[in-house]
Amino acid sequence: MKIRSYEVELPHSWESLQVILSEPEKTLPFFPYFESLHGDTVRFKVPRFIFDFGYEFKLALGFRKNSAVYTFTGDKGVLTVIFEMQGKRLKVTASWSGFGELLMGKPLETFAKGIAEAIRDFCSAQVSCPVARIKGKEGVVENVTPETAPALIKRFSWELEGRDFLLEGRAEDGTRLSAEVRGGKLVRLVVEGPSGRRSVIESDVPVLELDGEVFRGLPLEKRFEIKVREL
Repeated sequence: MKIRSYEVELPHSWESLQVILSEPEKTLPFFPYFESLHGDTVRFKVPRFIFDFGYEFKLALGFRKNSAVYTFTGDKGVLTVIFEMQGKRLKVTASWSGFGELLMGKPLETFAKGIAEAIRDFCSAQVSCPVARIKGKEGVVENVTPETAPALIKRFSWELEGRDFLLEGRAEDGTRLSAEVRGGKLVRLVVEGPSGRRSVIESDVPVLELDGEVFRGLPLEKRFEIKVREL
């Protein structure tokens, strides 16, 4: 059996982590090597040398005190991912027993690291997202700043299970906000002030790597009514 672990700082409660982990259909699309999810059947594609190994699994989810386990069982083997809260740190351990075991050291390292960082970012987005009221794909957000805007986009990306979407907002003074996410990346950001002055940013930044720098200098510190639609 091959085993690899990775730890990240997670200064949030175990309850916040449970919210994220209890909905794997929203979380799995951001795991490394993820290819598809249909019902409880998950497919990963792991490139090794000149091959692309496809792995199909049935997922089982379990919780214990301050820990959770995703168990992926398939014809080629068993993949186990354990999430453990240790104080203010999250430890993710990925283990593989099955086909190609000797080749899986580096992929498991990538897998554990990518999962830990994705879970950390989504937990942080849940806590810092400036959402005041959301119902379905509409709502009102307050205190949108360059620092909190990334959390808003991450929150909706998680809610929509990684699908493409367009977030549009309008403030009381007429300021308009538009953020387009495709393929898990923020590709276009438009902010138009009440005078008609527009700021357009074309980007190619993965949602999980968004920070306040992309939004720096934009007139976002307002109350926005927002709508989100899938593309």
